[in-house]
Amino acid sequence: MAKAWIEDYIAAWNSHDPDRIVSFMEDDTVYEDFALGVRLVGREAIKSFIRETEEHFSTDFRFELTNALASDSGYAAEWTMRGTNDRADTLRGLPATGKPYNIRGVSVGELRNDKIHVNRDYWNLAAYLMEVGLMPAPPSP
Repeated sequence: MAKAWIEDYIAAWNSHDPDRIVSFMEDDTVYEDFALGVRLVGREAIKSFIRETEEHFSTDFRFELTNALASDSGYAAEWTMRGTNDRADTLRGLPATGKPYNIRGVSVGELRNDKIHVNRDYWNLAAYLMEVGLMPAPPSP
């Protein structure tokens, strides 16, 4: 499978349309976000997570794809998520700060029938919390 589909998948995320995003996934897709400790199974659970991202995280989040590799059976995509911390995360008890953020991360996944079967997201939650002012930066050495 050509990696061009990853660009289309990123564009779907940037549309903030849960139905469009999950159209890239199988009915029983497993979606994991290791920074948040989230493991979801199935399109409906993933759609709820996508809606929560906008409701409890950021209204203007956007992804920029910086590198991608894909084969018929899997993919890896390096990305930067940018936006504003303009929503209180009531699920995790974090207030909105109104500060911008740039999260660098990687998605690694398995494909089945040309759809995402397993997706694993890796990014640095502590770096994000420091950037938006919800965690102090470590002291300089």
